[in-house]
Amino acid sequence: MQKTDRVHFLTTNGTLRRKDNNLLFVKTDEEGREGESRYLPIEMIDELYILAKTQLDSETLAFLGDNNILVHIFTHYGAFRGNFYPSTPNSVNKSGFVLLSQLRAFDDPKHRLYIAKAITKAHLQNALGNLKRYEADDGLAIDEIIDSIERQESIEALMGAEGSFKKRYYEAWNRIIKNQRSFKFVERSKRPPRDKINLLISYFNTRIYNICLSEIYKTELDPRIGYLHEPNFRSLSLHLDLAEIFKPLIADGLIFTMLNKEELKASDFESDSGRLRIHKEAIKRIELRFIERLTSTIEINIGGSKQSLTWRQVIRREANRLKKCICEFSEYEGFVRA
Repeated sequence: MQKTDRVHFLTTNGTLRRKDNNLLFVKTDEEGREGESRYLPIEMIDELYILAKTQLDSETLAFLGDNNILVHIFTHYGAFRGNFYPSTPNSVNKSGFVLLSQLRAFDDPKHRLYIAKAITKAHLQNALGNLKRYEADDGLAIDEIIDSIERQESIEALMGAEGSFKKRYYEAWNRIIKNQRSFKFVERSKRPPRDKINLLISYFNTRIYNICLSEIYKTELDPRIGYLHEPNFRSLSLHLDLAEIFKPLIADGLIFTMLNKEELKASDFESDSGRLRIHKEAIKRIELRFIERLTSTIEINIGGSKQSLTWRQVIRREANRLKKCICEFSEYEGFVRA
């Protein structure tokens, strides 16, 4: 169990229950015998990640909801399974005006495509920035990529153009990652990931999705209504849009760093019933790296002056910039790291 940045991770089996207006976590072994217990002060938690077999009852869930705590649930294999997010007056849907504006923007093909293109351009520029930093861009020209995005006339065509670039982007990872014996990229596979590099991509991307959902939750935006990702067949989609901008900047960058510094090795993975999983100790190292990155600051230009923001603040600012575009039809360009 780790506590960092108002985010808690449950990485060992146990029971979570409400006790004395706080949370009590009691570890259990494989036979269900209770062991060490620890209090989690409710006022120090914004998000809870459950990455192990954890029992909790409806009273505890209601208590988490009353205190506006988001819960992200993962399987034994590290695969994301769902979120619990509160539906109290202090949570999502705080503004009927914003909700109606999101719906109108979605139903307006021109406005929706404008937002989707802005998100996609930022995503591709940030991804290309990664390749340039590692001298692995292989002649890819940003002007050509942006022009290709601008020419698309539908969401489907836009995602097709994005997919063509991402294929070349992932292939270039083999020129970035040093340990090609254990972490060679062959092709993208998701459900389930077929190899170690795909498992890392899925795990890191899922963490960005949940971080973006958490920051959207703190705004007036409704996470159910996305623009690039179709919301009709999933419960939430706006965080997937926002995550496109930040996956190259945070998730991919951390993968390159941890692999090339040998902070993650082939021995950190194991096959369990034919499926790959990441060892708990490796997950702890990954999460510490995530917290380190999210709490680090970068300098960005805001209104003509330089300001230092943490990455979490940058993500929430981006959500609010998107809200301004949706509600006020203001110009919008997705965040691109200089």
